[in-house]
Amino acid sequence: MGARFPFASYPRGWFVVALSTDVAVSAVKTVHYFGQDIVLFRTVSGKLAALDRTCPHLGAHLGTGRVSGECLLCPFHAWAFDGTGRCVEVPYSSRIPAKASVSSWPVREAGGVVMVFYCPQGAAPTWEPPTLPEDGWTANRTIRWEIASHPQEVAESSVDGAHRRPMHRAISSEVLTVEQADHTMHVQSSDVASDIDLDVTLHGLGIIVETTHVKASDLRVCRRIYPTPIDDERIAIFGIFNIFNDSSAATTDPETRREVDEASYSAFIADFTRDFPIWETKAYLDNPMLVGDDGPIFRFRGWAGQFYDPTGAKPQTDTTARAIEQRGALVRLGAWLRRVAKPGEAELSGETDPPADEPPAPEPTLVEAAQTDHFASVDAYFNTLVDRFDPRAAGDLEAVIQWVLTGDPQRVHFAAIKAGRVALTAGVHEDPTLTIEMSADDYLSVINGELNEASVFTTGRGKLRGPVRLAMKMQRLFPLARVVH
Repeated sequence: MGARFPFASYPRGWFVVALSTDVAVSAVKTVHYFGQDIVLFRTVSGKLAALDRTCPHLGAHLGTGRVSGECLLCPFHAWAFDGTGRCVEVPYSSRIPAKASVSSWPVREAGGVVMVFYCPQGAAPTWEPPTLPEDGWTANRTIRWEIASHPQEVAESSVDGAHRRPMHRAISSEVLTVEQADHTMHVQSSDVASDIDLDVTLHGLGIIVETTHVKASDLRVCRRIYPTPIDDERIAIFGIFNIFNDSSAATTDPETRREVDEASYSAFIADFTRDFPIWETKAYLDNPMLVGDDGPIFRFRGWAGQFYDPTGAKPQTDTTARAIEQRGALVRLGAWLRRVAKPGEAELSGETDPPADEPPAPEPTLVEAAQTDHFASVDAYFNTLVDRFDPRAAGDLEAVIQWVLTGDPQRVHFAAIKAGRVALTAGVHEDPTLTIEMSADDYLSVINGELNEASVFTTGRGKLRGPVRLAMKMQRLFPLARVVH
């Protein structure tokens, strides 16, 4: 692939290469995707086919040929090829060479678009593109863009809830559910302040179906986004827009319906293209520096890894569900570590809220800050730990947190929490609830925000064992400042 994207191949899956209206009956159309020409043709019966460009006879470009009945004729000597690419007639000979064929592409047509299946090894499709409901939805409004980017960037943005605030003027965006199953990933989120629900389903990296429900007006909008590689550096993005026509008075009037449709489509164009300057200039980072509220980026990347050539580079090496969950847990732990070191930044980034299903702890009274913006040493962190403990945040918690920090200085301590009290002890506990392992230097750099904690854990430099919920609660158990008891 190109220099900007560290992938060994184009991703495997279904990708749109044309609109249905682009290929009329008995017509031939050449499109250029995946770094090569693809010849589309529609037979007299309306059947669509997709072949490679080169005639095996003497190399003519089949895209300059013509349709005859159910076949495509080579423009040079009129050899006839059916929809599977097999030569079925040589008009001036009774003999057809046994190997006279052209590679064909699996092709599907649905919802007004033409899709082909790409696989770097040429394997057959292992899944089918979705069949979407059409009843009740307005006719397709379509658009096509070309930008310098990659399909994975477009798909990743669709699950990146945090970028909707600065880029798309969302007031508040919250991911509600994330589900992954084979080639699909489903994310539900909500903009509570605007009373808008967003439902996104990815079918591979080439099909993105987004449904928006504006509750105040009961407006339902479906946006289908189809990013397709043109070559190593550029993609085409096909956009399909529909509005659901329900039985309400506001949408049954034809003129009102037309105005709503036009205004919503214009808003879609203006809103979606805000990402283009970012996609065209951003670098793809294998190990991004994520925070707890970035959304399911690691889970997306683990899921996306399945669509690449298994013999080449992937965006993430370990894509098991357990590994992805651990990465997400480590990102959330890292968010806590940064908040301990720099609470002011946490307030700005919105990372101070506890998990939605856990009631917030009472606000502690904080005085005598232990540090202004960082810890001078690992000793300073542990020497103030007991004084920084907040019993109100602990409640009836009974747990043991173990630190195993190697190097010079080496710190092996555990904090035993019980009945609203904490005791810090040097040594190894026989049965800790949560264990954090890494070098003392790395730990100091992480809590001071100088080291990307995600890279520490995902590269094996650090380990986390135990319940994620307890790791997330450490921020409230040991706040930066000393607590008045």
